[in-house]
Amino acid sequence: MRHRRSYRRPVRRPRNVVLRSKFKMERKQRIRRISQIVLTLGLSALSLWLLWTLVNGFLFTSDIFRIRKIEITGNRNVSENEIVALLPFRDGDNLFKVSLSEAEDDVQQCKPELKSITMHRRWHRILIKVRERQPVACITMNGQRLGLDEDNVPFPLRGKWARAPLPEVVDTQDSDRPEVLRFIALFAPAAKDLFSHIVKLSAEPGDNIDFETDQHLKVYWGKVDPDSIRQKLKRLAQVIEDAKTRFAGIEYINLCFFADGRIIVKPLNTPVKTF
Repeated sequence: MRHRRSYRRPVRRPRNVVLRSKFKMERKQRIRRISQIVLTLGLSALSLWLLWTLVNGFLFTSDIFRIRKIEITGNRNVSENEIVALLPFRDGDNLFKVSLSEAEDDVQQCKPELKSITMHRRWHRILIKVRERQPVACITMNGQRLGLDEDNVPFPLRGKWARAPLPEVVDTQDSDRPEVLRFIALFAPAAKDLFSHIVKLSAEPGDNIDFETDQHLKVYWGKVDPDSIRQKLKRLAQVIEDAKTRFAGIEYINLCFFADGRIIVKPLNTPVKTF
């Protein structure tokens, strides 16, 4: 009797079979969905572009948006005609074709006497607000007298400032001018009467400040110390009054050694005196 060998039957695992026709159908559906999305986005972009073209054309061509008035405020010494002459737009121009930021930069560059200039669109008008620089002193550059404001910016003196008496900063390096302006900012409010008589200021080595009055009195003030300004001013006034009774005139007063308790006075044609 023959024995038959027994073999283990292979275990067949179920397979996920996708019919070819079903696969093609799903692929067509994906392509259709992608096409619909692309078409929708394209139509939306086209609609927005057409809408912008219509709106843009209306804004930039319609007579409704014409400039009918240019209004300037804040100017005192610079005339409106001077500012208008520098503007790249005029009455009748389109309100939205104007680049206000570029116009501000152009006017500011041509008019350094303006501290700031801002332009705003309003209905049928452009509103321009300006702030003029206020000189606290003057300097001479290339033979021209220029104003100097608290920001150390030289500018042409216009209007009432053209002939106004201003203390002149002389014999001072550009890098030393800020220290002179700092002295003015602290000194002027504390000594209004005396400051109005100052005709010249200068900065010496070591940040020492000198000034001269319209009475030809020279004062070597020394370093700028906010805490000692009022004390120095009080003592200076006392020394000046005392010197008037004792001398025919004063050549200079030196306050550089004030912290050491000394004030040096040089009378005219007489030896130096120490107070």
